[in-house]
Amino acid sequence: MSSIILDRTLRATCHTFLHGHGPITPRLWMERMLAMPEIELAGDEYNAGPGIDLLQGQVAGLLGKPSALFFHKAVVGQQAVLFAHRERTGRRLVAVHPKSHIAADESDAVERLSDIRLVRIGPDDAPFTLADLQGVKEPLAAVVVELPLRNAGFRAPSWEELVAISLWCQEQGIALHLDGARLWETQPFYGRSLAEIAALADSIYVSLYKGLGAPGGALIAGEGAFLEALKPWRSRMGGNLYTAFPYVLGGLYGLRHFLPRMETYHAHAVALAAALSKRDAPWAADRVMCNSFRLVWPVAAPALAAALDRMAREQGVWGFGRIISLPVRDHCFTEMVVGEATMAHSPDAIADRCAALLTAARG
Repeated sequence: MSSIILDRTLRATCHTFLHGHGPITPRLWMERMLAMPEIELAGDEYNAGPGIDLLQGQVAGLLGKPSALFFHKAVVGQQAVLFAHRERTGRRLVAVHPKSHIAADESDAVERLSDIRLVRIGPDDAPFTLADLQGVKEPLAAVVVELPLRNAGFRAPSWEELVAISLWCQEQGIALHLDGARLWETQPFYGRSLAEIAALADSIYVSLYKGLGAPGGALIAGEGAFLEALKPWRSRMGGNLYTAFPYVLGGLYGLRHFLPRMETYHAHAVALAAALSKRDAPWAADRVMCNSFRLVWPVAAPALAAALDRMAREQGVWGFGRIISLPVRDHCFTEMVVGEATMAHSPDAIADRCAALLTAARG
């Protein structure tokens, strides 16, 4: 699927934002950091320091895991997990969804950098099920479940299905890893604590820069001995940054200010999807599983991009920065992520604006 990226310099001229937390400029990041009590902590060097210790301890506590380990980039952290399971088991195969981050968004990194082979299972537009997993006959080193599956429209397995997959992995002696890039955002959908969700897996990745709004960074949580096995891989893949304090302080800020708002973001997303269903507007999922969902527009991507561009230039309103074409003729989609900026607008107001955008795109 091809995509159109709107001019980000145009975004900088806008004063109203419908999507996510809105733009977080370097100045805003620095102002937040300077206002934090942790700014007085000694600096970190090569993944060691009081700030990193504090962040790792908070995340481990939230997830109910013995330990957590900081990584500057999720692609490094999750590859380290898979490489460690390859070494531990002697097995080369890892089960993933074909639209998962690991399979679709990392330039084939795992398979190009190692002899690991990904077994892609499940339908194109939904998470894989226990039945799909049971259909794999080769011995697996690990199973990876992405919560939610962004490239399938932010869809997540039911709680019952997730528990069944976890139990099967335990019975088979296969490690289960959760790609929780948006775990913070998905927790309200499940109505279970973060620790209850994480308890289903041997290890779990969480992001600092999506819903938590940090400049970057990720953590892997799990058993201490397993995380120790990841440290050499982190170093081998260039993960020993001289200092990571912007990521660390940004993550601590997000845990304090954004994490408590995730349930509110999810409720707003549900209400927005319902409001859209009552209008001649882009189609939204009838079951919203996190703070985000896909908007399907019955127009060609260039037409929608032109309408969004005009709205930004003429009204100072920024809607969506990326439009992705669909295989269906004259259809495309954008992603709606509810954050602090979105909360400034009622669901009806955003739905009305989306309906007006659709009319403008149709010409």
